[in-house]
Amino acid sequence: MKKQILLISVATLLLSACSTTPTDPNWRPDMTTANFGKYPTNYPEIVQKWGNNNLDNPKSVTYLAISSPRMEYIVTNSEKQEATFGYSVCADISGMKTTNYYKPISKHWFFIRDGKVIEQRNLDYGYNHVIYRDHKVNCDDAS
Repeated sequence: MKKQILLISVATLLLSACSTTPTDPNWRPDMTTANFGKYPTNYPEIVQKWGNNNLDNPKSVTYLAISSPRMEYIVTNSEKQEATFGYSVCADISGMKTTNYYKPISKHWFFIRDGKVIEQRNLDYGYNHVIYRDHKVNCDDAS
C-alpha cells in the first residue's frame, strides 16, 4: 500500500512539473492597445502625498525636482503575461531623516495609476533601476 501511495505521489509530481508553461523571456505588453488611465496632471501632489504617508519625517523633506509623467508599465504576473499600465515620474528628494541616518538627496521612481502611487523605488540601490527584463527606469524628461 505504501509503495502505491509513493508511486502515485511521484507520478503526480512529475506530471505537474511537466504541465507548467515556461515564461517567455521576450514577452512585452502591447503598449499600442494599453489603457494607461488618466494623465496625472497633479503628479507633484501625488508624490508628496506618498511622502507624507510613507517617510519617517515628511516635514523635513524637500522635493527638489520631479520629472514629467511618462507612459509606463509594470509586470504584475510574468507567467500569465499580465501588466499594469500607468505613468512614472522620478523625484529628487532632499532631507530624508530618521533616527538612524540623514540622507541629503536621493532619487526615487514612482509608478502612478489613477491618482495613486502603485509602486515606488529608491534608485540609490542599483537593483531598483530595472522594472522588468531589459526594461529600465528612465528619469529623463526628454522622451
